[in-house]
Amino acid sequence: MKPKNHLLYLTITFIAFLFSQNLSAQIDSNITNLLVQKNIITQREADSLLVIESFNKKVNSENKIFTVGLEFRPRGEYRDGYRQLPNDTTKAAFFASQRSRLNISYEQPKFKFLTSIQDIRVWGQYGQASVTGSLNVYEAFAEVEIVENFSARLGRQKVELDNGRLFSAANWSQTGRAHDGVDLIYKNDKIETELFTAFNQSSERIFETSYSPTTFNNYKLLNLHYLKAKLNPNFTLTTINTADSFESKTNSQTLYTRATSGGRLEFEKDNLYLTFSGYYQYGQLQSGTNISAYYFQPEIQYRLQKWTARLGAEIMSGDDAPQPSEISKSFVPLYGVAWKFMGNMDYFTTFPKDVQNGGLVNPYFFFNYDWNKNLSIRSDFHLFYLENKILDKQKNVVEPYLGFENDLILRYKYNTFTSIDLGFSYLFADKSMEVLKGGNSNSTPLWSYVMITFKPELFSSKK
Repeated sequence: MKPKNHLLYLTITFIAFLFSQNLSAQIDSNITNLLVQKNIITQREADSLLVIESFNKKVNSENKIFTVGLEFRPRGEYRDGYRQLPNDTTKAAFFASQRSRLNISYEQPKFKFLTSIQDIRVWGQYGQASVTGSLNVYEAFAEVEIVENFSARLGRQKVELDNGRLFSAANWSQTGRAHDGVDLIYKNDKIETELFTAFNQSSERIFETSYSPTTFNNYKLLNLHYLKAKLNPNFTLTTINTADSFESKTNSQTLYTRATSGGRLEFEKDNLYLTFSGYYQYGQLQSGTNISAYYFQPEIQYRLQKWTARLGAEIMSGDDAPQPSEISKSFVPLYGVAWKFMGNMDYFTTFPKDVQNGGLVNPYFFFNYDWNKNLSIRSDFHLFYLENKILDKQKNVVEPYLGFENDLILRYKYNTFTSIDLGFSYLFADKSMEVLKGGNSNSTPLWSYVMITFKPELFSSKK
């Protein structure tokens, strides 16, 4: 080797060790081939450089990553018939709320920690000189890789499964939803499965494990299994089997367990998407009443360039009021989100209370247009029917048709960390809706909002 070429080779090798974090992006097979073709280095020396590159990539993949992110989300709302029909004496409400979250995460090989600290408030709620607030921990968990593709996540964490109908983080709500528990997670290219378990207590105890909260309704024990399998390029199968247990209000030694089993089959090819999901609910309610209920959701979706259309329905079983039974037939959608399924005006979010145990049928048509990469427009249409019979105050059977709702949403992505949402909804209610929600069905309920979401990454460090 010529002295000049030898010196160049040593220089490149020295740089490889001193600047290993950047070398993998600078030296690849194309560069080494060029050096060989120019007779600057030999093929053997080129191979050595590629070995160094491979080693550096392995070292770099083991970097420790520390990230701090922010989510700040103020939202102004106008309500004149949100969740409840207005009447001649009601007046519209207007207010602004905000969610402030500080997300902190740390990752290294086989270990991850994440915590999310949030403050939720309505503007003016605490006064100018108040020292009180609503600061709390939304998430705080550690995830440890046990073997390849298999990990355990421990702590407070959001549980989002499938399309969010049974388990969701409820992101639209400013507070969100999270669970305290242990989640065993396995993932590979074809299968994703989780086994989540939670056991709740209100405080430390010396004896017994009594848990019957009075200010909120939460399970004492939850066991959940989730499986998503890619059957082939077109078909995907999802199953969810869960059991949540509640302590008897009269006997702390008695647990009433409600089980829910079912899943979803999906078909996707080109621009066409077809799906059908179904769940059966059985066991006992918190009151001790036996339950036998069902839920179905068929849907077809088609994409055409910038247009997306979804046509489907949700069917939730309910009780027959004229012929009462000792077994409840009212399906409860567990810990999922109703906002994106049954209308933005949230007339049907608390089951079975919001339908007086009558169940619900919700045919829907969703239409979305992506104007460009930053702007999208969506229009959702809903029809609402009682699935079973309920009675009014005069003990007459109520007509099943409840009303029609239309939700309009405009979303603009200003930059990579800022988005603006504008929403407007209206409802044409039938007389039957008065039995469920009071008020006057001749009025037109309205609801609108504007929401700005800032979600920048404040700091990121790699070692």
